[in-house]
Amino acid sequence: MNNRSPQDILLVEPSSLTGSIIVATARQLNLPTVRQVNSLRMAQQRLSHESYAGVIVSLDEQEQEAVALLEQVRNDALAVSADVPVAVTTTQVDASTAVKMKALQVRRVLIKPFKVRDVIATIGLLKDR
Repeated sequence: MNNRSPQDILLVEPSSLTGSIIVATARQLNLPTVRQVNSLRMAQQRLSHESYAGVIVSLDEQEQEAVALLEQVRNDALAVSADVPVAVTTTQVDASTAVKMKALQVRRVLIKPFKVRDVIATIGLLKDR
């Protein structure tokens, strides 16, 4: 049974611990529901068939693949809107990554380890199109 709402936010986070903290924080504060997937492949499947109000993608494991997924989103190649609000999480950002994120219209880059209030602000930013 799928009780997913179009207001849900998709979180692509390979770390179960980090993902569960974000999901639980959103639930406890009555923010939009955050749905976690652990792989870019699973995210691509979800985004191919379902719409989301926002997307948060980890760049840490496979940055090139994560960027390619964001490019698909922006090129309107998936079921999610091409202008869906996007945020990314990463342990570091260099100049070339910053340029890529700007080109992909990423609204926020969360540097790990991030504070809970930053996650809350990011979810709020994503739900406010």
